[in-house]
Amino acid sequence: MTAADFGSKRLETLLMRIAAEKDQAAFAELYSATKGKLFATVLMIVKRRDIAEEIIQDVYARIWSNAGSYRPSSGSPMTWMISIARNLAIDTVRKPAFEVCPDNSVLLGFPDDAPTAVELIEAAETDRILMDQQQRVLSALQSLSPVRRDLVIAAYIHGESRQQLSKRAGVPVNTVKTWIRRALLEVEAILKNTGDAKAIVFHGARHRRDFPATVHR
Repeated sequence: MTAADFGSKRLETLLMRIAAEKDQAAFAELYSATKGKLFATVLMIVKRRDIAEEIIQDVYARIWSNAGSYRPSSGSPMTWMISIARNLAIDTVRKPAFEVCPDNSVLLGFPDDAPTAVELIEAAETDRILMDQQQRVLSALQSLSPVRRDLVIAAYIHGESRQQLSKRAGVPVNTVKTWIRRALLEVEAILKNTGDAKAIVFHGARHRRDFPATVHR
């Protein structure tokens, strides 16, 4: 096993601990091991350190919230995280109010562990695969009843809490959880029947109150 393989296995373990236990020690270790590459990825796109620092906060909030959606079959943990960083950085520069820095000298201060060209290519390929998977999932969602479909979209795409959904639907929180679980099982069954049994990945809105203090400023 190479050093890179060992590092990748360690990152997988940390992501599993974050997903299963919301382990802040695991998150702190993952943050320390990966911030250099992720910051370099973002800086390469936005070319502004102040904006890159803001985006990195969002990147790690996304990783914290969605660690359970990582699947080894989709690529290395680093590639998965670079993909998240790229997407958020690209979303930022596409905003009308974003100002591009004309001075590329800001890029000279890249960390030594900046992402390699191969990692960036793999991350772009991961983006494409995830988009294809999400399109299949959205198609499967159309087969659900309107109530169940709206609950899944509200919970996993708009990031509404189970408590918010319970209040809006006028039913107990446990009932909402049951409806959502059954809806996801139904979507999974539809994907299996169509030969698209892939991991169901929803990137819901993050909640700062659930985010560890490790990367808060």
